[in-house]
Amino acid sequence: MSIKKTIANAISTDRVKDILVELVKVPSPQTDKFESEPLLAAFIRNAVEPRLREMGITDIRYDKMNNLIATYGENTSGKSLMLISNAMNQPQSTMVNAYDGDVVDGAQYDLPGEVVLGKGASEQKGTMAAMLHAMETIIASDLPINGQLVFLCCVSGETGRHDAITSVVEGEGVRADMAILGGTSLKLTLGNRGRIDTFVKVKGSPGHSSAPNKSCNAITGAREIIDRLEDQLELAGEHPALGTPSFAVNHIRSFPDSTHTIQGECEITLDRRLLPGDDPHAKWQDIRDIVMQVDGMEDPASGQKWQVEMTEGPFMYPSLVEMDSPIVQAVCDAAEEMLGAPPETFYTTTAFDQGYLNHVGIPCANYGSGEDRFAHTDDDCSSVDRTRDTAKVFAYMIADYLG
Repeated sequence: MSIKKTIANAISTDRVKDILVELVKVPSPQTDKFESEPLLAAFIRNAVEPRLREMGITDIRYDKMNNLIATYGENTSGKSLMLISNAMNQPQSTMVNAYDGDVVDGAQYDLPGEVVLGKGASEQKGTMAAMLHAMETIIASDLPINGQLVFLCCVSGETGRHDAITSVVEGEGVRADMAILGGTSLKLTLGNRGRIDTFVKVKGSPGHSSAPNKSCNAITGAREIIDRLEDQLELAGEHPALGTPSFAVNHIRSFPDSTHTIQGECEITLDRRLLPGDDPHAKWQDIRDIVMQVDGMEDPASGQKWQVEMTEGPFMYPSLVEMDSPIVQAVCDAAEEMLGAPPETFYTTTAFDQGYLNHVGIPCANYGSGEDRFAHTDDDCSSVDRTRDTAKVFAYMIADYLG
């Protein structure tokens, strides 16, 4: 029997639905502990690792961040493929059925067949269910795996930084010829802008707001920084699909939190988007050169001097893969074989670990059953049919490339 027929006969809509429901029912939310949140490690050890062992994967280990690293195959062909899943999803917030695993008609969401509702379904757990079902299908079908299949379940997913994947790739030396990350609506993502976060703190001295000449107003200093950034920060470059880089102030708060008080401290968070080829550290330096101009300047109301501190925050590399990239060709060939047509391609506004992987030389693209339009909402969901179809594509990629 051909690979296509073997996979088509073995992939099960009911099975992939059951896996997705069970994954959604185990909370793995983002908290103020970020990747160190114990629920994330518990989710991986209790909801993911047992499934791998049941399907016959025994080479399983963890790195220092509790990222799961599993490998399978004879590893004799010199070929390797990495499937990357993520445990962390948005907190429950106002979604009342966040962990119920409700299955409902997808028509009300303009999705085919049934959908599974639950936090993380649209971003992490739909594609994770597809990966798990694809792997168990290949192993149960006794299709030969002469290469090496690498499966990761990282404790990351919502923090906007590459710490977890860096721990796996650089800390543990895990590599592959190419990698696939979760995506949206069975579309293939070819690129995205990157992002650097910058934290600025302006210090003055507090006092009563009836006498501004006796204090040093940190808010005035913060305004001076923002004005200078808007006037001086160069946002050069343009990509035909990704557009131009951008810059925004996305958070401000000041202290002390009291009435009629000149503020003695003001914190600003800056969001600077990157294009492929941009060096995050060089762009941080551009910001630093402008921000630190205000350090030691005098508050015009009092003549007292501001103190300014700048800290480099989390960042994510921009990502770009071409149509002739091996991972793009692998996804397109598998989708055409199993679903009848290659996927629609597009570029996204969001950044994730694909940028890091491409930066270190592991070609990576995004493809999966998620639904970006429902991410972070009370309608967080994933289509069962699209999750099943994603499993078909992943299974074919494994069998075709590693067999």
